[in-house]
Amino acid sequence: MATANTLERIFSVDYKSKIQPILSVCTMGRGLENLDGPRGVTIDNSTGDIYVADCGNNCVKVFDNHGKIMFIFGDEEGEGKMNGPTGLAICRDRILISQSNGCILNYQVNGGFISRIGIPGKRELEFDYPRGLTFNEANGEVYICDCSNHRIQILSKELTYKTQFGQDNLRLPVDVKLTKEFIYILDQSNPCLHLYNYNLILHKSILSRGYGLQLMNPCFFDIDNSNNILIADRCTIASSGSISIFNSQFDLIHKISISSPTGVIVDYRRRVIVVCARVQMSKPGFSGKPESAIKRADEFIEVEKYDDAIEVLFDVLRNKRHRDKVNEQSLVIMKFCQLCVDHGKTTSVKDSLY
Repeated sequence: MATANTLERIFSVDYKSKIQPILSVCTMGRGLENLDGPRGVTIDNSTGDIYVADCGNNCVKVFDNHGKIMFIFGDEEGEGKMNGPTGLAICRDRILISQSNGCILNYQVNGGFISRIGIPGKRELEFDYPRGLTFNEANGEVYICDCSNHRIQILSKELTYKTQFGQDNLRLPVDVKLTKEFIYILDQSNPCLHLYNYNLILHKSILSRGYGLQLMNPCFFDIDNSNNILIADRCTIASSGSISIFNSQFDLIHKISISSPTGVIVDYRRRVIVVCARVQMSKPGFSGKPESAIKRADEFIEVEKYDDAIEVLFDVLRNKRHRDKVNEQSLVIMKFCQLCVDHGKTTSVKDSLY
């Protein structure tokens, strides 16, 4: 099993675990090649260019297939202003970008703004933390993971509302992909893949913990031309992160250990492109006082890095030095439990408190 330790970088990975940085220097920050909390990645198959949602910097950065920065786009003001981009999907000459603030932005692949779709809310063409999205190349329809509304919304090729589905089965849908037979939806709250047919009826759910799979915090996935499924599983309190590869029969055929992957896609050369968010920790990531942990967690929450906030609080809870500080610990416990419940991490509550 290969391992990569990295800080905010883009990797090329093959199916035999050979890991190579595409960007030799890509640290956290606001520089031209720097990334701050990247959340998703896609490829323009006509050019091989790599598009990365740079969530913390509120922009999309475009690299060639060798990792050289080409350009950055994302309006700072107006209708095209980006606010926490998370999911990306390209169809021909346009790219759709999901935003943490409850809308979808429609841009040209060269960075020109076209339109803004949707507003925050729970009704038709309204979103609550939209995540992964994809085009149906056959008819131009768009499938969008409306994560906190627990549904998938389908838009027409004109980007008008068409229908929705999944409310009865989905808890936190974070990514969606299409094959000829099925609509695949990755659910983060109770980690599994749901397969729907094109009548929008649930066919089956696979790769759940009941199948012995160790998915803990999956965030994005892709399906290659052989119907192999590649799932990016972020680091958690129990795992450093990995890319898990399953064949078309849903058997685990390979697992690549890589620090905190937040996006994965297979390019036309069968090269796996992985975006990673931060350094893999060899020891607890936070060793300060409980009150400092709460402050640090609040900083992560402000930029919607909820998993990082949960980990900071967990590090304090398992630190024996602080167990006699009852008042401070109770505040940490309350905040930790609330975060876990709000973001579907109830198993983490059990692991930390018992």
